[in-house]
Amino acid sequence: MIAIGGGGFIPARIIRSFLKVGDTKRNIPIQAIGLSLYEALPGQTTEEVIGEKVIRTQWLDFSTLGSKISHGGLLGRRILVVDEIDDSRKTLSYALKELIQDVNQQLELVQDKTERARLAETTKFGIFVVHNKLKEKAAEIPEGVAYFSGMDIDDVWVDYPWYVFSHPVGLRKTRRGELTGPVVAFGREMVDILQHDELKRQDDAEKAAAGKQ
Repeated sequence: MIAIGGGGFIPARIIRSFLKVGDTKRNIPIQAIGLSLYEALPGQTTEEVIGEKVIRTQWLDFSTLGSKISHGGLLGRRILVVDEIDDSRKTLSYALKELIQDVNQQLELVQDKTERARLAETTKFGIFVVHNKLKEKAAEIPEGVAYFSGMDIDDVWVDYPWYVFSHPVGLRKTRRGELTGPVVAFGREMVDILQHDELKRQDDAEKAAAGKQ
């Protein structure tokens, strides 16, 4: 899997829990690429506008996997590209075109023609997005790429729950600058529970020690 950062990281991690390598119980590895298209609007809002140009901030690096990776890391694999939303489709289109270009460059390095043809045939791309906006797209997905969306929605701004600082159920600040909100309340409740359990454990240990005397 390849997650487009930062929106695709959490969806990819969730999907990873359900996808395994073949018939094994091994999790599918996640690689990350960083692309930026949206530009923040001024003022106190989480909404952003679509930029004109996709900016690459991070790309694949399979060198850290050493000898475990052959043929550059992409060839002969079924690769699922994950993002949170398909809005203008510029980001997805850019990502797939660049990845396909990487595949073609890696294929050129394969000397054996039969092996090169086999790898070209077995290298497949797919896309998964949590939401697909039903609107006219500014770019196209390359031919032959499978496409999956969790839900088709109208052209509205979506605040995902993993943006905790901006989400209604996330974090807020009081007039004194203190963090509050359900997330903070939940965290404090968990701390209270853990502290209560620790104090109870210590009390039980002291009673047990006293009973042995």
